[in-house]
Amino acid sequence: MRRRALAAITLASVLALAWPGRAPEPARSAEEYALETSATYEVLPDDRRIEVSVEASFTNTTPDPEGQFSVFEEVKLAVHDQATEATASDEEGELAVAVATEEDANGTPVNVATVELRDDVRFEETATFTLSYALPDGDDPGLRVRPSAVVFPAWGFGTSSEVSVTLPEAYEARVDGDPLTLEGGALVSGEIPDPAQWLALVTAVRPASYVTLNAAVPLAGGTADLEVRAFEDDPAWGERTLALVEGALPLIEEELGLPYPRLGRMILTETVVADASGFGEDEAGGTEILVAFDQPPFTAIHQVTHVWLSPTFVESRWLREGLTSHFAAAVAERMELALPYDPTATAEEHAAAGFPLDSWSSNAGPDGEAFGYAASWAFVNDLAARVGAGAIQQVLARVAAGVGPYQAATVESEPEADGVAAPPAPLTTRSFLDHLEAVSGADLTEPFSARVLTEADVALLAARAEARDAFASLVERAGSWGAPDPVRGAMTAWSFDDAREQIEAATAWLEERDALLADLDSVGLSAPERLQQAYRSFGGGSEAQAELQAERAVVDAYADTLAEVNAERSVLERIGLIGGADPERELALANGRFSEGDLRGSVDAISEAQRILDAAETGGIVRLASALLVVGILVALAVLLYRRRASYTSAP
Repeated sequence: MRRRALAAITLASVLALAWPGRAPEPARSAEEYALETSATYEVLPDDRRIEVSVEASFTNTTPDPEGQFSVFEEVKLAVHDQATEATASDEEGELAVAVATEEDANGTPVNVATVELRDDVRFEETATFTLSYALPDGDDPGLRVRPSAVVFPAWGFGTSSEVSVTLPEAYEARVDGDPLTLEGGALVSGEIPDPAQWLALVTAVRPASYVTLNAAVPLAGGTADLEVRAFEDDPAWGERTLALVEGALPLIEEELGLPYPRLGRMILTETVVADASGFGEDEAGGTEILVAFDQPPFTAIHQVTHVWLSPTFVESRWLREGLTSHFAAAVAERMELALPYDPTATAEEHAAAGFPLDSWSSNAGPDGEAFGYAASWAFVNDLAARVGAGAIQQVLARVAAGVGPYQAATVESEPEADGVAAPPAPLTTRSFLDHLEAVSGADLTEPFSARVLTEADVALLAARAEARDAFASLVERAGSWGAPDPVRGAMTAWSFDDAREQIEAATAWLEERDALLADLDSVGLSAPERLQQAYRSFGGGSEAQAELQAERAVVDAYADTLAEVNAERSVLERIGLIGGADPERELALANGRFSEGDLRGSVDAISEAQRILDAAETGGIVRLASALLVVGILVALAVLLYRRRASYTSAP
């Protein structure tokens, strides 16, 4: 609309000159005449029309050529494409006026009102007249005049102009483009020295009344309770939007591979445009989604896709918008809906306002916003072509499952009936790059550095590559134990110096672990889970070192005691162990407790086994002495009994 309108305004400046008996000369310079105008736009929402009145003062400033006269018979002004009921008049009455499409100097069709002057206007003469026409409400989204909302472009005419817009008191107006300020109940421009370069888009709303439509849409992640609120004077929008979203919701869930996030009622509310792209995340709160009345069906699909890809799921703005547009486009294609534009071509068109996508902020300006939306969409499309849409889906599934970019895990991307909650760590540009390289095996640093990453992050890529190589070596070295949490945390945070230090510490710890595991195997012990847990939690840190040393102490004590148990014993030791405490049983108890992670209990059992061994010889001596004492006593008793029997038999 802006480009078309500017072309039209330019035409107002260059088509105002005519020679007697000749057609208009559209290429004549504006210096050959002066056309001062005052344009008034009276907005009548209840009548669904805008009354436009242009008071014009036309002065011929072209000197008479030698032997000729400089004469103007008519004046041409570019008017809105939807202009109807055009009339013109001067102080004496009506003037003839005709509206037709003509081409400007660039071949662009422009709607032109040609006013026939009452008298020829010669050099330095002035003619005044008023041109009036109506702008009725219709199907063109660029011109809406209804009780719910008013949207229209306002411009000036001629070589200098003033613009005034009057609205009913109940309406609150917003002006985009060139300024209009509120003075005396009207929006006024002040003097416009170059109307060809001036354009204001006026949007006015008042508290709206809505009609509501509802539907329940069954999805894999639960039932979507859908409500569509349309302006009372635009029920057709509600019917179209309800049918559109009902059909789109299952496809969005399928394309994303994520279950519907059950967040309560999903409300789509008709509104006026709040963002130049129509894609802005302008939410009224909760799951209410505002969709401008003049947007194509794609926009509603885009906005609904944001229910899945919200800021709590995808933090980086470019990534959130790029992913949303990419998957919304896939849904639109399946529904045979047209896309609003070619993102690659649009990004190139606005390349002068470009920036690294990860630096896209909310104050990028209209051209920057247009670039940001288009370039983000185009880049995600390019990524999908390079690594496959399935890889992007897998990244989203990992994020939804709380899996980090440096965590080895395979996550299914099929929607589940349990729904999806906000992940513990939303997706950022850094984690997206890490995730995508992890699941695809592709090196994506070149396209990311060229189009996405900030200068600071590009400077980290060399250190990132070195750290990732070291990380891969650590993972291979660790085997099924994988990478410890501190290392994965440092890698995820792109703290690569810390990551390298922690990798070195973890690698050294693994060397000690391997020596310990070899000793465990040699004595028949099994490593407790707490050893791996210490590594996973602390890597090669002091806590993991303390665990390693504690287990080493137990293993050494166990090995020493086991050697003693298996050593050749003396006769006295064997006697001391007969029928008493069993060191082998205590070592078996120690073995079981160790494998369960009960180091203290294992030490107690080992100590008991050692005590039994230490006491075996003394016990043998005691037992042998006891046995000899018993034998002596028995012998003495036998002798005594024998003597008594002998005395009885020898008695007379």
